[in-house]
Amino acid sequence: MKQPFKMRKPVLIKLKRASIKGEMVLFQPIWVRIFHWGFAASLTVILLTGLELHKPANFLILNYGKVLTAHLVFGWFALGFVALRIADALIQRDNSLIPKIHDLKRLPKLMAYYFFLRPAPPPSRKYNSGQLLIYFSWFLLFLVASLLGLVSYWQGKHLIWLWHLVGGFQVLRWIKFTITIYFLATIPVHIYLSSTEDISRLQAMVTGYERKPPNNS
Repeated sequence: MKQPFKMRKPVLIKLKRASIKGEMVLFQPIWVRIFHWGFAASLTVILLTGLELHKPANFLILNYGKVLTAHLVFGWFALGFVALRIADALIQRDNSLIPKIHDLKRLPKLMAYYFFLRPAPPPSRKYNSGQLLIYFSWFLLFLVASLLGLVSYWQGKHLIWLWHLVGGFQVLRWIKFTITIYFLATIPVHIYLSSTEDISRLQAMVTGYERKPPNNS
């Protein structure tokens, strides 16, 4: 006899709470939202133009100079949004994007939840341990890629020590390409989980507010 479909406990709880009015609380301040959407748009252009510059697609008829210009312009835009986020975090004393030891200890339980081995995720701060690792790695790798991008753009005229440190221009290009692949692999995971795990978090990134049930602390 076919077993009846059983809904996951967290999803069932959220459905039961759907009729609760709850309280609207500020979850994502305005500067965080500006950074998020501005950086997302800039990074999209950077990744697409970067791949085109790395190996031009034969089926696209694009002006190389314009592609390079777009890559550089949006690269500076992205750096500006990152600087805005860092400045806001320093002013607000916000360390929500910095992983801590107890966050890393919760990662195995979080992965068990994602692989349907646990009925509920472990407790977390503003972001769970998986989000923290991805977001923090994005910051670091983007800054590394930006620095290497300047080195390759200057063709060794400046930061020549870094040119030699990484082992030459070809190695530098492959490091940037690997970072690009990492972004392309992790961004869809971020979009999928943001859209399916907790839709109120996605709402908060648009409006700033999320609905919090009265019985949640």
